[in-house]
Amino acid sequence: MELKRGTGAIVVLALALTTVLAAQEGLRTASFEAATIKRNLSGAENWALNPRPTGQFTVVNGRLASIVQAAFLVQDFQLDGLPEWARNERYDVVAKLDAALAARSQPDGYDPIWSLALRSLLIERLHLVTHRETREKPVYALVRARRDGTLGPKMKPTDFDCDALRDQAVAAARQGGTLPPTNTPDRVRCGMRSTSGQIMYGGSHLDEFRGALSRMVGRAVLDRTNLEGRWDFALTYATEEQLRSGQSVDAPDLFTALVEQLGLKLESTTGPVEVVVVDRIERPTGD
Repeated sequence: MELKRGTGAIVVLALALTTVLAAQEGLRTASFEAATIKRNLSGAENWALNPRPTGQFTVVNGRLASIVQAAFLVQDFQLDGLPEWARNERYDVVAKLDAALAARSQPDGYDPIWSLALRSLLIERLHLVTHRETREKPVYALVRARRDGTLGPKMKPTDFDCDALRDQAVAAARQGGTLPPTNTPDRVRCGMRSTSGQIMYGGSHLDEFRGALSRMVGRAVLDRTNLEGRWDFALTYATEEQLRSGQSVDAPDLFTALVEQLGLKLESTTGPVEVVVVDRIERPTGD
């Protein structure tokens, strides 16, 4: 699965994900069998991170800051202490993961096995030293937009039992069978589907949605809606790229769409954010 990124894009997920998933896998560390890191002077803006089930791993034209974010599964606002050169210089990485580890990984750059291996590479080649802190930072609070607490026309309590579906899926798998897909192009019954300008959400608590918003707005998002249970909705909005380019889009910006369609809003505030602080990092000098 190739993860392509454009200008200013970031590799993101919650900081705690590495520790939680690694513990679930019984995995404490991982490393590449072989790897090269070379400066990319092409001047191109796009970049790509591409892990493969075979164990092959490449980064093409990635900012070093983005590579560090991928190694720790954090967003830019969760990374402090990087020197300016590390935020601007771009690099290519070609690496090979042990076949046994690759077999346990998911073909996704956000998988903790890939991230732990990338972290080991940065420690070895760039002498990376980090520590973690909780710092007070700008955040958004997700709250109800209306004084009476009513929700928007697209925000509905789920009418589908995703827990029962998962139990059925486990039972079917044990018997060697499969269940028909529950998601359709028009609806996601269990989970989230995010495309450019739309988020389709179904049968889930708001945690996953809060994480998606965080990735979109570049800040931690705190859920202060007091909404219990699971929800269904489809949120349609104009992306920043569409707004910047002046395209004619039949949708409001994200902040307005939240209010009009879901009856929720993002309020700017401050709050505790767990961050990775870079104490030392050096330019790579060789393979």
